[in-house]
Amino acid sequence: MARYDMPLYDENLAMVESEGRGTIDLEQTAARKPKSSRPPAKNRPYIKGTQVLESGHSWSPVDGRLLTVEDLQVEFRMRDGVAHAINGVGFHLDQRETLAILGESGSGKSVTAQAVMGIIDSPPGFVTEGTVDYCGVDLLRLAEKSRQQVRGAQIAMIFQDALSSLNPVFPVGWQIAEMFRVHKKMNKTDALKQAVRLMERVHIPAAADRVASYPHQFSGGMRQRIMIAMAIALDPAVLIADEPTTALDVTVQAQIMDLLKELQSDSGMGLILITHDLGVVADVADRIAVMYAGRLVETAPVDQLYATPRHPYTIGLLESVPRLDAKLGETLPAIGGLPPNLLAMPDGCPFNPRCRFARPQCSIGDPPPLVQIEPGRAVACPWWDRLEERS
Repeated sequence: MARYDMPLYDENLAMVESEGRGTIDLEQTAARKPKSSRPPAKNRPYIKGTQVLESGHSWSPVDGRLLTVEDLQVEFRMRDGVAHAINGVGFHLDQRETLAILGESGSGKSVTAQAVMGIIDSPPGFVTEGTVDYCGVDLLRLAEKSRQQVRGAQIAMIFQDALSSLNPVFPVGWQIAEMFRVHKKMNKTDALKQAVRLMERVHIPAAADRVASYPHQFSGGMRQRIMIAMAIALDPAVLIADEPTTALDVTVQAQIMDLLKELQSDSGMGLILITHDLGVVADVADRIAVMYAGRLVETAPVDQLYATPRHPYTIGLLESVPRLDAKLGETLPAIGGLPPNLLAMPDGCPFNPRCRFARPQCSIGDPPPLVQIEPGRAVACPWWDRLEERS
């Protein structure tokens, strides 16, 4: 039995001492250690950007295309295993276009946006495959210093919860002006004037008087407008709006979406709208990408997708929306079950445990790929043309 007449530290960095600063039984200490559920360490590769851009690099769309994402894969390496959050996602965005990304909570919408922005916490998150091409440059291969030239100035993001995204101890004007102080090297006076101009641009009343107010002194709709003002401060070409109308009433939702459309019309920027609100999408989107369990399951122009959804998950989403022509007392359809655990994905199609159209083949093999069924439209279901037979 091994004994030492000195104090030691265990693996939790806690001092272990025996009576009279004496002996420690290492075998008994080891026996009391809980067994870790961490999987064996593997040196899985991930994309680490090293390319450096020249200062003053000019950005211009390639044939009107701003952003192209191909085969994006993101995983989170945790104690319980590896969660494959994004699996081969791909889409594109043109100038003046609005792309809506739909899906339940946990489907990977926000993680996709964070990967494009380059703000995934690493560890535990890692981008392992794919390209994010912005105006001919793969952002995933850029060094962090060069990535900062893109983030905010070229691609900006409106975060989901404005109250938690704004700093509560600084006035909103100071936070908006920081964009100009950091990126444009403006002095405090000029930067504050720009903050007032932006607050007026997003229709905040008495902007000059409220520039010194704090986030908690604004309503939810006004805080969301402040987040939009920060996002458009540097006139980005791409704006990612992550649930911009969450927790807002219907009137304020309409005002926020009208504001985004107005800004898009003025500057020609592309808009990626991340939401689960199908009503908002119908009014503003040009194309829709539906996500489930980290995969794209259907992409289509908005009119086609609403008129003839081709994936069972999309059908379920549309059927769960309340309708004005519904009969009194009629039960609203719902998708049964829960989204899959990303640490224990089912075989075959990830939606098959919840799919009312599922066949035995749907639970075997790899997930079905996203296949183009007509120009501008793709579906990840081999039975897309025979769903009505099983309805």
